[in-house]
Amino acid sequence: MWYTAPVATWQDRDPEPAAAGAPRYRLHVVPATRRIGRLFLPGWLAITIGRDIWSWRPLAGPELAHELCHVRQWHRYGWLFVPRYVRASWRAWRAGGDPYRDNSFEVAARRAPADRSGANA
Repeated sequence: MWYTAPVATWQDRDPEPAAAGAPRYRLHVVPATRRIGRLFLPGWLAITIGRDIWSWRPLAGPELAHELCHVRQWHRYGWLFVPRYVRASWRAWRAGGDPYRDNSFEVAARRAPADRSGANA
C-alpha cells in the first residue's frame, strides 16, 4: 500500500495565517519503507527531502510539525541543507554529543510544535 497526501502548505495545519510564497509539501506514506529504513536508521519514522516527507505511517500533529520544520529548512537553504546538516551532526559529535539528537537542525525541529521558527537552525 502506498498513498500520497495532497500537496498542501504547512500553514494548512497551523493556526497562524499562511505566508505569501510559503513552501509546499507532499506527504508520502509507504509502509514498506519501514523495514528498509530500519536497516540504516533504527527507530526512524520519516525523512524529509526538499518538500517531500516520506514516512512509513501517517504522522501525528507533533510529528508532522517536526517534518514541516525540515521542509522550511530545505526551503531556506536549498541543496546546501545537506552539507549544513552533515556539518551540524559533525559539530554535535565533536562536542561530545549525539550526531542526531544534538544536531542543531533536529533541535530546532523538536521545538517546532511549540515554536514555528525552526528554520533558523
